[in-house]
Amino acid sequence: MKLGNLILVACLALPGVALAQSSVGKAVVGGKTVTLFDDGTWKYADAAAALTPGACEDVTPTVQFCAAALGWATTPPASPEINAAYRIDARHYAQYLIEDLGSDDGLTPEFMRQVVLDNAQMATGNTPEVIDVQPVTLGALTGDTVVYKAKINGLDVVFANSVFVEPKRVMQIMTYAIGSEFSPQHAGYQADFLANTKLAD
Repeated sequence: MKLGNLILVACLALPGVALAQSSVGKAVVGGKTVTLFDDGTWKYADAAAALTPGACEDVTPTVQFCAAALGWATTPPASPEINAAYRIDARHYAQYLIEDLGSDDGLTPEFMRQVVLDNAQMATGNTPEVIDVQPVTLGALTGDTVVYKAKINGLDVVFANSVFVEPKRVMQIMTYAIGSEFSPQHAGYQADFLANTKLAD
């Protein structure tokens, strides 16, 4: 298993029973560009945005990320539970995990924070060390960023996992870095990643 894939496995939060749709490509329908999703649905793409350098790409039908403007390159997700994955250099990675479950199903921010840590432990075989829990916003949403460190085959990896629980959706927007501390550079990448995540109204 590749190092990137092994690291990504540690980030999975819930079983893939209610995953949000992931973008799988673009096509032309009736002369207009559409974004195709893995469940067979589609929506019209914003033609003006597609021509703009640094334009936002659909992660799901309701979430976009402006990756190119920041220098993030798309990478293949390590598992179907991950909606989109990115890399900015050999040390820093990011991903989205968005599911169609939420507070209407009984999920709470406290539960999700524990799930994140439990799954990191299950995936790595090591107890993650919580470095910090910080309040965070994404537009009108509020959530928490859980910053923690875990060892993967003896390698230190630090995760910054921002979790947002809505009535019908839970989002994990995370960056992770190979290293033993939450560096200012990593913190900046997480802040930029969140700032360039766009939610549909």
